[in-house]
Amino acid sequence: MTMVQKHRSTIVRQKQIIDAARKLIIRRGSEHIRVREIAKMVGISEGAIYRHFRSKKDILSLLADRIEDDLVGDIARASTDGHSALEALDKVLRSHLSAIEQRQGISFQVIAEIISLGDKKLNKKISETITKYIGRLKELLAEGVKSGEVRQDIDLEAAATLFFGMVQGLVNIWALSNYSFNLEEKYEPLWHTFRESIIKR
Repeated sequence: MTMVQKHRSTIVRQKQIIDAARKLIIRRGSEHIRVREIAKMVGISEGAIYRHFRSKKDILSLLADRIEDDLVGDIARASTDGHSALEALDKVLRSHLSAIEQRQGISFQVIAEIISLGDKKLNKKISETITKYIGRLKELLAEGVKSGEVRQDIDLEAAATLFFGMVQGLVNIWALSNYSFNLEEKYEPLWHTFRESIIKR
């Protein structure tokens, strides 16, 4: 096997391990997942997991990195598609709820699960992810103010935090209800309420 093939194989295996951890977190919560359970789900030995990660914490750390890529990536994609600021925010929210539905709430639910572990390093990483995410939302809202779509008197930090909290809160309710409702059905009233609070009249 060449170095390139070996590297590619490592990336594929890491992705399988991360995906298994995602699924187990949804089913059982992060404090209850074990490396042997992840190995069983992937179909490899527990020792093989340790060739890629030193510990469960390392797995959750990489999962936190992937969450940042997902969330910030949604904003980047929406804002580079030629949409206005409000259209981009609309697309971000729609994308989050659609992606959440497909991934069983993974990004926002894993954030809550990692926080519940109380690990300082992981919490710092999640805090940085949320800060970066809210920062990107603020930039998008600032573009809306500049273009005349969003009220000039809006508190950008508060509006961006409200957007994050709106999605996080909905996912928490959804998870607590054992996924008993369709997230996308909740999209329109949420977006309408948020939009009405920031739009310039």
